Amino acid sequence: MNTCICSMVGGTAILAAGRNKRMSFASELEANGYAHIPRRTKAQLREILRRLGSVIYETDVKIKPESKALVTSARALDFHTDHRKAKWVVWHCVEQTDDGGESILVDAEKIYAQLSVRERAALAKIMLFEHKIFDDDEECRPLVERRNGKRIFYYSFWLARRDLPAGQKAALNSFRAAIEREEPATIKLQKGDVLIADNHRILHGRRIIRGSQNRFLKRFWLSETTA
Repeated sequence: MNTCICSMVGGTAILAAGRNKRMSFASELEANGYAHIPRRTKAQLREILRRLGSVIYETDVKIKPESKALVTSARALDFHTDHRKAKWVVWHCVEQTDDGGESILVDAEKIYAQLSVRERAALAKIMLFEHKIFDDDEECRPLVERRNGKRIFYYSFWLARRDLPAGQKAALNSFRAAIEREEPATIKLQKGDVLIADNHRILHGRRIIRGSQNRFLKRFWLSETTA
């Protein structure tokens, strides 16, 4: 993937004055699975969230030394999706560290396309443990399924069972190997920037946070249901 795409998204002047204000970033999300929108105010962020859907969960993503969670550590995060109920994940950059902390993105559809028919069939049988966030969360979810004519990916390698059958384990290893071969979109969010990702398609991660380590992102999970 080419990080130049991200700059082009900002160059469209989404939500700008006049006629351009009515332009939608839906085409960017449809084409790329993500959109990087530089320098948005809180009011503009609220408008973006309103247009995308309904916020179902909000998190402060910043380093908390006392926390054991990966997301609030300075460590790098491997590629994954967030909770399956979130169609969209939106990050708004409040502060950024002076070294590291880049967001990395890979299109799961491109990864899936590299696999054999047999590997794809095996992936559909793999059940991953569910994030336990909401009261009605299930125990497991399929890594890939079809819903309303579209593929939905739910992926975190650390949520996979260790006793997978040989064929499923081999398919999962092929999926992971294809992810590692893919050149990710790498975006260093700056203060005020907004990043939107289709959580059912885009795998995201993070480079290690170094330097001042004052990186602070507001993260929103949104359902597809519009408000």
